[in-house]
Order: sequence, then C-alpha cells, then structure tokens
Amino acid sequence: QGATETNVPIANLPGAYADGYDVQVAKIIADELGLELQVKALDWGALINNLNTDGIDAIIAGMSPTPERLESIDFTSAYYESTHVLLVQQSSSYASATSLDDFAGAKVIGQTGTLYASLVPQAVEHGAIAGTDLNTVPEIVNAIIHGTVDATILEEPVAKGIVAQYASSSTPLTYVKLTNGGFTVADEDRIVSIGVRKGFVLTEQINDVLANVITSDVRNQLMEQAIENAPSEE
Repeated sequence: QGATETNVPIANLPGAYADGYDVQVAKIIADELGLELQVKALDWGALINNLNTDGIDAIIAGMSPTPERLESIDFTSAYYESTHVLLVQQSSSYASATSLDDFAGAKVIGQTGTLYASLVPQAVEHGAIAGTDLNTVPEIVNAIIHGTVDATILEEPVAKGIVAQYASSSTPLTYVKLTNGGFTVADEDRIVSIGVRKGFVLTEQINDVLANVITSDVRNQLMEQAIENAPSEE
C-alpha cells in the first residue's frame, strides 16, 4: 500500500508505510510539540534497547508499563485502556447480556495462548462452559457462526472490526459489553502507555497532550478510524 492521508513512511523500510491507532497518536503528539514524526520498524524485543541507546525517542507500540519494564525505562500516562467484551451471534440469546452471570450455560472459548483465553475461567465461575480454545480469531469466528461455540472474549476494537466485517453475512455478529460485572484484568494487561527513557525531557509535555488533546472522545475517533482503515482479513 502506498501513501494515504493517514499513514506515514517507515524511515528504515523505504517504500513502506505505517498506519493504525498508535501512528495516529504519534502524529498528534508530534504536531502538538512541533516535532517531525519519524517511524521505525523494529523487532519487539529490540525496542527498549533502541530507546535507551537513542535509536528512537519513544515507544508507541501497544506496550504496557509492567514492573519489569519500569526498571529500565519510564512510561507516560495511558493512551489506551482496553475493554474486554464477548463476541456472539446477533440472534443469540446472549446478545442482550449485561453481566457474566447472563452467560451461564454458554460455551465460551478464547484464542490459545492469549489473555483472552486466560479470562475464560472467569466466565466459567459464573456458570459458563469452557470449550476448547482455538489458535486463530478467524477459526473462532467460524465456530461462533456455525454455532459450535456461543461466545469468545476479545478487546472491543477487535470485536467491533469483526462485527463490521460480517455485517452483511447470513449470520451477523454482535458483541456484549458487560455493564453489571465484567472481567477482572490486571492494569498491565489493560493499559497501554508510551515508553520513554528515564528522565526524558519531553515526558511532561507528552502527558499534557495525552490529558488535554488526545481526550477520550478523540481516542474513540482514532480507534474508529483505525478500524475503518485496517485491511480486511483474507
């Protein structure tokens, strides 16, 4: 994909471009601080080392401020806080659920090896039945469409994108956002912040932008835009 109105070139990959929620957050911060945004593609395991050796100035890549990471770098305030929801068939009796108790008797699965799968036992505590986890989200969606599974756990933006993708199918989907007792998730699994070097000179200014410019409404708009611009799964 070439240049668009929303993406930015990747500095160390000529001809490649980056887009998505993180990139849009980075663009706003750079604009507000009067800086030129430069995006680099790096392996996940190399991010903190590049940060501490001045190869990059900030990690805006879905990183959570875990105690281990806080030993070597600082973090700004959060720029994303995830909400975990349950994806179901639109016609399902569970589509009107408001709490985990409403999923009593439902067969619920997660994606193997992910946080989603680790939350299934919480649903089971409220009467749900644990099915066999599957390896990919498309496999899970297929199981829900064919009725072999009643629900799966996802982050809201992921669920929203899937619902949009299947809106015109013969088996439309929806997701349930629990309002009367949802999942208990540790902050480090729920909060995403910007990684910066210890004592970074711009940390306070970035936090100011996150508090006063990238407000909750703006974050929702950016996420909606990112979902619309995301390439469809083949």
